[in-house]
Amino acid sequence: MKLTALALCLFATACVTGEDLDFPQSKPINTDGKTDAVCGSQSCLPALCGYDCTTKGEQCTEACAASDGRASTFVAASVSGSVSSSFDSRSNPYMPVFSLDKVIVYGCAVWDYSDQSHDSLAINYEELIHASFAVDPDDPTRTKRNLTVVIPTFTGPGSYKANARFLESSEGMTFVGRELCTIDVAADAMTGLTGSFRCSLPGQVGGVSILIDGKFGCSENSMQPIFSAWADAPR
Repeated sequence: MKLTALALCLFATACVTGEDLDFPQSKPINTDGKTDAVCGSQSCLPALCGYDCTTKGEQCTEACAASDGRASTFVAASVSGSVSSSFDSRSNPYMPVFSLDKVIVYGCAVWDYSDQSHDSLAINYEELIHASFAVDPDDPTRTKRNLTVVIPTFTGPGSYKANARFLESSEGMTFVGRELCTIDVAADAMTGLTGSFRCSLPGQVGGVSILIDGKFGCSENSMQPIFSAWADAPR
């Protein structure tokens, strides 16, 4: 999955380009299947294949999870300032579904670059009403709240500066900034990644800004966003 490209420069001191929030994934992961397949140096069901990110200072390594932890994966945050809002993916029943309409997309994405020089980690929460692949003014992509927090160079547990973008909705305000988030990441061999983040983001309109406090937990075998049926999607 590719995160939405972004090319916005704000106030000359906070310029975020598409490369900051748009990562080409080097290979597919977590493809559903019923037979064992190679996962790094191990073999397991494709749905259990993920990334072990427990070693501080090192890249994540592809590995088999002991159990399927996707149901426990979550992203939650509160937003204050020019926009007041809060969300928690756990408030929506976990119901995996492959769809681009009326879904909540959330979780983590480890971007394992083919050059093996570094990884990136993205934390995402998006309320997707409808996705459109073609530019059609009569059928545009429509979203509600949409948050992406990106660590461009991720090397396991630790504290980082991160880039972030928050959309109030596809028709609302956008807030974005480079290295305007602090994020603390912890890891456990059984539960995967957990952490918290705090972002202070300026808006596209001068004089408006928001503060975001959030937390996340992503199991070892859910290192790509989960698509879950949106129970309260707008009709």
